[in-house]
Order: sequence, then structure tokens, then C-alpha cells
Amino acid sequence: MGTVVLNSDNVSVKRESRRLILSRFDNQSAFDKVLEAPLHEIERVTVVGHPVVPVSVLQSLMKNSIPVSFISERGRWYGTLSPDGDRNAKRRLQQYKFYNLSEKRLDFSRSIIFSKIRNQRRTLQRLAANRKLTEEAEHKSTMKILRSSSRNTVNATSGEELLGIEGYAASVYFKRLSRFFPEEFPFPSRSRRPPKDRANAMLSWTYTIVLSEVETMIRLQGLDPCIGFFHELTPGKPSLALDLLEPFRAPACDLLVLNILNHKIMKQNDFQINDDGGVYLNEQGRRNFFQQYEPHMKRPFKMRDRIGITDFRKEITQQIW
Repeated sequence: MGTVVLNSDNVSVKRESRRLILSRFDNQSAFDKVLEAPLHEIERVTVVGHPVVPVSVLQSLMKNSIPVSFISERGRWYGTLSPDGDRNAKRRLQQYKFYNLSEKRLDFSRSIIFSKIRNQRRTLQRLAANRKLTEEAEHKSTMKILRSSSRNTVNATSGEELLGIEGYAASVYFKRLSRFFPEEFPFPSRSRRPPKDRANAMLSWTYTIVLSEVETMIRLQGLDPCIGFFHELTPGKPSLALDLLEPFRAPACDLLVLNILNHKIMKQNDFQINDDGGVYLNEQGRRNFFQQYEPHMKRPFKMRDRIGITDFRKEITQQIW
């Protein structure tokens, strides 16, 4: 089963023995059971909006070491309720010591941004090959710039220099990525807080969902998600989670968004414009998304430089270890 998603304000959850029972109710409080999930098959729970989740259910999830992430309908990640199954204080002390060593911090940042840009390049190569666009001049130029940018990370002498390399590479990457969005969901440029169009709404939403998984795994491995090495330490920002998200943005997030939009899994009416002028997924849009998300995160693939089969969730865990 993997992930249980509570995606509607009209969903209520209760526990019966060793199972969660999800029911949908209407304004007359009539309940229809929509899902029955054994606790031992649940790896995580994602709560979107304001479904009815009693404290007794949350306690059961914590007792069974099942983390619960809370996300708003607009794609804002509030945080994660994590079972304290790993009280490895020594590991956190090592993390804090590592942070205070400026050269170690820079080495980590170099490796993160190198991996991010390399994965951006591979993502564009894959997209271009699928559409037989590898001979386009723009594609070749983008590949050259991204190759040069990834190499430049190795010799970066400061976090500020790395930030400049990463920002330039991102601008080049997104400009080329726009070529692969369908006509009905154009991607003119990256916009966020709030996202200004449906394509950006999908990207922002997907980044948030994967970030919540990364943050949860960091906590479960006994580390502090707020002490990062590339992202600045800012109150309320999970800096380490944002660091570790960077290499996964292109292959895990962007490719999923393009697959959903190009295969017409999302419709125009799966989105809504809110009072802040931003575009967001509505309940049906979120339902369509999660139906694709879980298989995508568990889809097996092979790494070029490693023996065996893996998936995105295993790679997230591997990166944290």
C-alpha cells in the first residue's frame, strides 16, 4: 500500500483493531467507506487540508512508526509528525560538528549542486531523445552550458559562488524544459509563491510532496532537517531537507509533472485560481496526482554507476545515510 493520502475535508478516519477505516461523509453526515488499510501495510500518511483525523488515530500511527505529513490545499508543507524511533543524539552531534567545519560544508554543497545540474542535464537528454530533438541547436547549446556548469561546481570556492552557478544553470534548464510542456499547459517561466499558471502549480506541488518525504526520512534517520549546508539557516526552513531535495527535482519531480500533463491525466478544470492570484490543484486534481505519484516513486530503475535495481525512495534513504 505504501502511502495513505487524506485529500478531502469530507473524509473521516477511524481505527478498528489493526486497520484504518477511511469514510467520506456529506452534509447530512452520511458515511460511505472508501478505504480499509491494515496498519502494517502503511508506510506514511499524507494529510491535505482538513480531514477529520482523531487524536487516537494519530497515536496509533505513532505507535506503529508511521509518519504523518500535513500539507495545505495550496501546497504549503506545514510539517511532519514523526515517531521518535531513532533517538540517535550522537548522529546529530556529528551533523552539528560537520556544519561548523566550513570546508566540509562547502564540499557537501559542491556535491549536491553538481548532482542537481548533472541530473538536469540527463533529464533534458532523455526528453530530447524521446522526441528526437537531440540535434536541435538549442538542445546542444543547453547541454554544453549545463556540462560546463556542473564542472564549475568542483572548483567553487564559496557558497555564494555555488549559488550563482546553480541559479544560472536553473535558468538555462527551465528555459529548455519549457519546450516539453504541452500546448494546453504552457510553461513560460518558473513562478512560485504563488504559482501563476497550471504548469507551475504542478511543479510547486510536486516539489512540496517530495520535500515532505525527504524531511520525514531525515528525522527517522536521527538527523536534524533544519541544519543544512547549502541552504541558509532560516527560521522555519528545513535547510537539510531542501539540500537533499535538489538532486531529485529534475528526475523525480519534473519528469513526473511532464508525464502527467503530456498524457492528459490532468484537465484544465483540475485547477483553481485562489484569492492570492495563484493557481492551485483542486481536490480532483490532487487525487489525479497521487494516483500517479505513488507508482512513480516506487518505479524500479538502474543507476549507471551502480549494480542492482533501485527506486526514488531508496535513493532518498541512500543519500541520507
